Amino acid sequence: MTNETSITAEPPPWYLPTDELEAVVSELEARCKASDIDFEIDYDGDGDSIFNIGFKSGRARRVLSIWDQNELKDLIELDFENYVFLDGWQALCNYKAGTIEALLTVPGGPNSPFEIFRRLFGMMPRDTGATNAKIVVGPESEGGPTLKLSKVSKLMRALAEGTSPASVSLEISGVKVNGHDDALGLLMKISNSFLFQLDLISDIPFVVRRQSVPRRRAKVAYDWAAPDLKFPSSEFESAPLSLYWYGRGAKGMPLLQYLAFYQVIEFYFPRFSQSEAHRKLKAVLKHPTFRGDKDTDVAKLLNAIYISRNGAYGDERSQLRATLDECIFADDLRRFIDEDEERVNFFSVKNKNSPYQKINSKSDDADLCADVSRRIYEIRCKIVHTKADLRDQDVELLLPFSKEADQLEFDIELVRYVAQQVLIAGSNAVSKMW
Repeated sequence: MTNETSITAEPPPWYLPTDELEAVVSELEARCKASDIDFEIDYDGDGDSIFNIGFKSGRARRVLSIWDQNELKDLIELDFENYVFLDGWQALCNYKAGTIEALLTVPGGPNSPFEIFRRLFGMMPRDTGATNAKIVVGPESEGGPTLKLSKVSKLMRALAEGTSPASVSLEISGVKVNGHDDALGLLMKISNSFLFQLDLISDIPFVVRRQSVPRRRAKVAYDWAAPDLKFPSSEFESAPLSLYWYGRGAKGMPLLQYLAFYQVIEFYFPRFSQSEAHRKLKAVLKHPTFRGDKDTDVAKLLNAIYISRNGAYGDERSQLRATLDECIFADDLRRFIDEDEERVNFFSVKNKNSPYQKINSKSDDADLCADVSRRIYEIRCKIVHTKADLRDQDVELLLPFSKEADQLEFDIELVRYVAQQVLIAGSNAVSKMW
């Protein structure tokens, strides 16, 4: 007689029992409907349910996607329907209770949470269940807001992305706001001053965390074969290469990335602008009407050999353009732009959201390089806010943590590509040291 044992597969740990799940979803759906919160169920490629909850966020909606069904059970224990997001930020506002909670982060990557908690609360993150794991600052006048710096709340952990048990938030309570813009303005005004004070005292540079922007995956053809490498035949100057690696490592800091790659290009201005100056000088001298005793002709010569403070010829616009003309092949630049349809559309004249020079890869070679040079320079000016000549008088500052800074991804790819080509053009044959 054969004994057969029936083996029943255990459900994944992120599943709830069917009856319990139905009850949780029913309650969640009813509460969302009563509070004008979107709720829908989607499915991933494996057939697992994804529960999408759309919270108000200014004039838009912030969608929270939950696949772990245990988190649904935790969510219905919270009064989530009384909260809205502040658009662009990881911050929640409860108009009825008069509270705003904002998730904090350290720019450039988190410092050790152990060090942060030790400095703030004198304890480790695992010990912050204690009631003294917070800093409360009372109002300066009767009826003013109260500030609380503490471990992130259960609600923030449930609703905001990028949180952990060691996350820290700033809560403002006792406020009266009439809408989203008032709440956001109040948060920025109070948090900027309070967190600057905190930095001066504790050396922890907290800022309010922005809503993360979906990052586009670069369309690079990867395969499982080992990279086809060879012994180096070229060597690069250490200074521009250091700037290049700095730009590559400055993830999450788009303005630093952009400037680092721009400085790689700028390093070679003296070398490549000299060739342009030679051409201009020859053109002036070879002209049949040139006379050395005429002031206007002498002025043309001076303009052709104008030397800037960095030892390059011409103003910065012309130096950048001369460097691109010397280092970039238009066909390669065109191929770089056209290899990604999203990139083409972003630089296109049809993209009304971008305030910078448009780039049409179908332009002739000279116009293409001129448009790329102008766009790179426009963004550089908005970051450093210099007014090198009268044409820059209307330049507005491009601020860190702004939406415009978050939209620099394609432009960072472009200036990085140009920096790579300039590094290659500026390299020398490797010198033997063996």
